[in-house]
Amino acid sequence: MLKRKQHRQASRRGERLKRKRLAKRLGTTMKHLMERMLPGYEKPVKVKDIINTEARFNNRKRHEGWLTPTATQLLRTHLNLIKKVCKILPVTGVVVELNKFAFMLMDDPSVRGSQFQKGPMYGYSSVMELLSNLQGGKCLYCGKKMIDEKHHIVPKNRGGSDTPANQAGLCTECHTLAQNDKKAAAALEEKKKGLFKKYGALSVLNQIIPFLFKELELIFPGEVYVTTGRDTKAFRDEHDLDKEHYIDAYCIACSILENTEVSMSSHVYKILQFRRHDRKIIKLQTERTYKLGKKIVAKNRRKRMDQKDDSLEEWFNAMKEECGEKEAETMRSKLKVKKSTRTYNNMNRFLPGMMFLYKGKRYILSGNHSPYYRAVGFGAKEFNRKECKVFAGNTGLVYAI
Repeated sequence: MLKRKQHRQASRRGERLKRKRLAKRLGTTMKHLMERMLPGYEKPVKVKDIINTEARFNNRKRHEGWLTPTATQLLRTHLNLIKKVCKILPVTGVVVELNKFAFMLMDDPSVRGSQFQKGPMYGYSSVMELLSNLQGGKCLYCGKKMIDEKHHIVPKNRGGSDTPANQAGLCTECHTLAQNDKKAAAALEEKKKGLFKKYGALSVLNQIIPFLFKELELIFPGEVYVTTGRDTKAFRDEHDLDKEHYIDAYCIACSILENTEVSMSSHVYKILQFRRHDRKIIKLQTERTYKLGKKIVAKNRRKRMDQKDDSLEEWFNAMKEECGEKEAETMRSKLKVKKSTRTYNNMNRFLPGMMFLYKGKRYILSGNHSPYYRAVGFGAKEFNRKECKVFAGNTGLVYAI
């Protein structure tokens, strides 16, 4: 045992010496043992134990045209949908309705022309009036009481601005709490950020538009066309067509053509999207239970998210206040513990989106309840597995009709 410990210590020391030799060669060492100069830093960094370690993340670079994982997935979904349609229809070109979303217009459909340049204060007599409208007249922190005061998220003495984005409407009690409690101030900052996230998905859609056009040009060289929502509406009104998703798609395609006669197919293809991979290994986990006699007094050592029952920690603190620490210790020693248990998902199971045949007809799996399958569009109707034949797994995008 002692030899193993000595070997580990020698190994760690060898790693430190190796880093020191590297730092000496690169000229990043400092005279003082408590500081080091890291690559990418302008000033020396104080350290306690680790000497001359290369700065983390300095080697991570984003290539030109980098997209976030969310935007990348959205872009791939659009392209996969187009490729899937091309498998059953003779598509030679594509028309894209380009409508960059105007968030001010979504908040207020009456916004017109130069009003887009007025800024967030347009139409309001004061910042307090604007904050009251944004927050529905309620305190941003507690959400219960009415707004009494304005609070600067970043204080003015630390360079905070007087703009509405840096202010929150609070009741008097929450204002005092935010000024004196760092945790409350941090929570309030997160709540304020949440007010500006309501159009996050649409801003991602705006973000992928140039990349989508670039990819479409590779699939349909010289056959990618652009139209607008105004052109689509004009075509729909001209031919007295209803406002439906599939009719809109037809109008978008025809809006770039001249002298078009309406000739729509009565058959509509419907494609559904399913999650292809289910990474959930644990199906269910029961809670650790503590009993005093036959009565359940607590669950889990510490409270999990959304837990309503007392945790062991909370119960013990309550008993200390009620009976004293000695008696609480005695009661805790008499507790009977039932450990938590887990059940696991079968990682080879069929997931929603899988296709199966039942009496010669094709169905799409929406869920399974052993020993039965359920299908998309058939509600609670169940199909006996023994009479079903699986012929295709979940491919993400699946033709429903």
